[in-house]
Amino acid sequence: MQQYNNNMKKYLPLVFITILLFASIFAQATGQSINNEAAPKEKTGMIDDLDFEQKINQLMKFGHLPSISICLIKNNTVVLSKGYGFSDIRNKKKATDTTIYPVASITKTITATAVMQLCEKGHFDLDDNVSKYLPFDLKNPRYPNVNITFRMLLAHQSSLADTGNRYSIYFSHLNYPYSWLKEYLLPNGKIYSPRIWLKYPPGQDVHYSSINMEVLAYLVERIANQPFDEYCEEHILQPLDMKNTSWHLENFDMNDFAVPYVWRAGIYFKFPIFEYHCYGCGGIWTNVLDLSNYLIAYMNDGEYNGARILEEETVKLMETLQYPDSYDGKVRYGLGWYFWNESDGKIYGGHAGTYPGSWASMTMCLSDKTGAIHFENQNHYFVHNSLNPTIRMQNYVRNELREVLFAEAYEL
Repeated sequence: MQQYNNNMKKYLPLVFITILLFASIFAQATGQSINNEAAPKEKTGMIDDLDFEQKINQLMKFGHLPSISICLIKNNTVVLSKGYGFSDIRNKKKATDTTIYPVASITKTITATAVMQLCEKGHFDLDDNVSKYLPFDLKNPRYPNVNITFRMLLAHQSSLADTGNRYSIYFSHLNYPYSWLKEYLLPNGKIYSPRIWLKYPPGQDVHYSSINMEVLAYLVERIANQPFDEYCEEHILQPLDMKNTSWHLENFDMNDFAVPYVWRAGIYFKFPIFEYHCYGCGGIWTNVLDLSNYLIAYMNDGEYNGARILEEETVKLMETLQYPDSYDGKVRYGLGWYFWNESDGKIYGGHAGTYPGSWASMTMCLSDKTGAIHFENQNHYFVHNSLNPTIRMQNYVRNELREVLFAEAYEL
């Protein structure tokens, strides 16, 4: 305990100074509009007359994306994988389908997979009280008689809030172990804050929270009696032949990474590449080809190239709405994955991930066995105002990219 208190005293000033530095950079750029030549006046029809390659390049220009890497899947087969632009602007290094990017919250689906594997083996039921498997009693202090279950955590129904940077400071930057979750989640804990818990009881409403997945990762460690990342490596990554996927930077050649950037006021600000120690909710680094193996396994009812990571019934359950109100106005939550309907009448599922200077998207169409993955190395990470013109353009580009990628996959 004293060791972690000393770590806090040693590193916390550095963390806060870093945050303030980033904030000052972005504050200087606040209010700067995007290039008028790149900004569309209408949200549709701008690239309809272009071919696939032209559409990709035009959308990269609109979104100020130095690079993207893509992978298209049809009938459980990769039909196109490619990189565009520069993964490293300064050194003019071109992106490829093997360029390494962070996938951030896509990691949550890996965590859900690990949990469901242990559930299949009979270690627990989804509606079990998770406190039975933890060294402390996990309850919302406002509702001490309401149990929190595995299903609630997986479907973001636990009533845990997402306290963002505060959690990252302790468990990623300072690298506190999962045993300190007790100090973070319980009212008498040394790093507790009442903001961790929402005002309604568990199971009543949906609220997306990364902490759900961190608790689940801790549960995997305790139930499997194995470090979470090692469990996932053995039971998910290795069976799926994901040799270029890891939480640990030491397992990569740093020359293979896409440099993360934020574009502000006409300048690309370079972000550092760092290991994110919150393994349950984020932290995986990979390329589009490796992640395609994982997505194909889900599109093929839990199996990839003869390796089965989940039973077919389990995959179907994960794709099912778990609570009547598991809908936040945009997407519906299953178990670790979210789903939505598009205007074409088809049902899509997947997950996205945000990292400082990077963005990742993994999507499958449940209606026709088609999938698309794309990674970007530019992201306005600290700006969340949906009315901000830069963010509006960013969202436009991502939605159009997904449509363009699926349209191309249908044609191939």
